[in-house]
Amino acid sequence: MASLTVGGVLLLTMIAASARGAVRLAADARIPVHYGSVEHCLYVSKRVGLVIWPGAGAVLFGVLSAIAGSRLAAGWVPGVRDVLVPAVLCVTLGFQVGALVMAARSVAGPGPAAR
Repeated sequence: MASLTVGGVLLLTMIAASARGAVRLAADARIPVHYGSVEHCLYVSKRVGLVIWPGAGAVLFGVLSAIAGSRLAAGWVPGVRDVLVPAVLCVTLGFQVGALVMAARSVAGPGPAAR
């Protein structure tokens, strides 16, 4: 039960991060969607990027919660069932925040040291 509560809070945090990005990022910002590393990413429009990250979090939350609560996970160590959903959502939130930072930096241009 605690796993679902923490996972829900992390999902709400992802939604809040997208809401903050909607306000803070420029209209022409391009948000990266990562495929494993920063070298493998697809830059999408601001609106699409702000929806993809919480959408991915919601899908992961639903699938992993269903797996952790099913008979499939009945033989697992209880700690794995308790940590699986929050751990995966923490990683996804980290990727989302990184993508939003990259989008903000790409619009802002190089810093004063690069000029």
